[in-house]
Amino acid sequence: MGKKDIVIGIPSYNEEATIIHVMSMVAMGLQEFYPEYKSMIVVADGGSTDRTVRLANSFRVDSNIEKKVVKAPRNRGKGATIKKIMHVSESVKASMLAIVDSDLLSIKPSWVDYLLRPIAFGHADFTVSRYLRDKHDGGITKLLTYPMVTMLWGEEVRQPMGGEVGMSSELVRRCLEQPMFPDDFGIDTFLTTVALANDMRVHGGILDAKFHESTSKYVEPKKHLLGMFNQVAKALFELMVYYEKKWKKCTPLPFHHAKRPRKLDKYKGPLPTPVTLSRDALWKAGYEILDGKRRLLKEICGDDYDRLLETMRERSHLDGDMWAEIVIRAAAAYKRNPDDKIIELLGGIWLGRYATFVESTEKMNLNVAELDVHKQMLYFLNKRDLLMHIY
Repeated sequence: MGKKDIVIGIPSYNEEATIIHVMSMVAMGLQEFYPEYKSMIVVADGGSTDRTVRLANSFRVDSNIEKKVVKAPRNRGKGATIKKIMHVSESVKASMLAIVDSDLLSIKPSWVDYLLRPIAFGHADFTVSRYLRDKHDGGITKLLTYPMVTMLWGEEVRQPMGGEVGMSSELVRRCLEQPMFPDDFGIDTFLTTVALANDMRVHGGILDAKFHESTSKYVEPKKHLLGMFNQVAKALFELMVYYEKKWKKCTPLPFHHAKRPRKLDKYKGPLPTPVTLSRDALWKAGYEILDGKRRLLKEICGDDYDRLLETMRERSHLDGDMWAEIVIRAAAAYKRNPDDKIIELLGGIWLGRYATFVESTEKMNLNVAELDVHKQMLYFLNKRDLLMHIY
């Protein structure tokens, strides 16, 4: 196993239905766009109990591409599998690393080129993916990480947890040196934050519509969404503490520099699969969490306590301005007392905000719904002075 120019990592866990397709598209992308490079495909499995590992081992690659299937720490999470991939990439001294999810149905060979070309040409250290997603997909990104990352770092990264990324060897090294490397779904936010905190060049663009199996799990938000939200929010809050001196020195993004979403009038390709969400399930799960943490809710929300509790109980309307202030107050509270109950409480409130977003965009097309996402980010920008005052 000699030195490689490129490593493509595929973190996997029980993805027997899609793993061969993803590996095929990656191999085709390497052959088409990087035939002169020494490349390796690495599947890092986090303890699959189905045929994922067996299928990955049986997949044949061309002679100029090496394949490696490795075991990551069992049942630790996506972050642990990506860390394993990074260690392999470092061991073969790869110049570039790309990560693609193993549940992708819409991946194309061209995605490999998109993720690597800015790095190969020296224009970026980190490439982030931007997709056409259903207006109700990506509720954690739209309502938390996108507005928070933009507010903190003064740089608009629309999908800071898109799943598919490209990294220079320098960024890989910086990530592995970071003591707060998360094992779980906080990994995508972690990668984006480390890149921004180290003043690395970030490149982004659109890959196409994204079809992946995880959207089928939105019907049960408490079971499938809340755990992910808690992991992402915790990583975000902990990184805020760790990099406090750096983000406080960042020049805030001026309102007039915030990129108004472009219309999709000229796009004629496939549209994303609609996401099925139950507003009642979101409200119900959210209120149950708040009802069990009223004292903590009052500590964080102060004068807004009664209004928020009534909003959640009556399932009325949790607007973007209130949500932005609650997130900021929760972040400050977590800095003073890093208690997971604060994260859990915020997750309950997020379910109410998500339900409101789903309802308010129900009759909108993708173009108009994206304006609502943009507006949510502007609410956060407007609260940056509050963050600086109380944090």
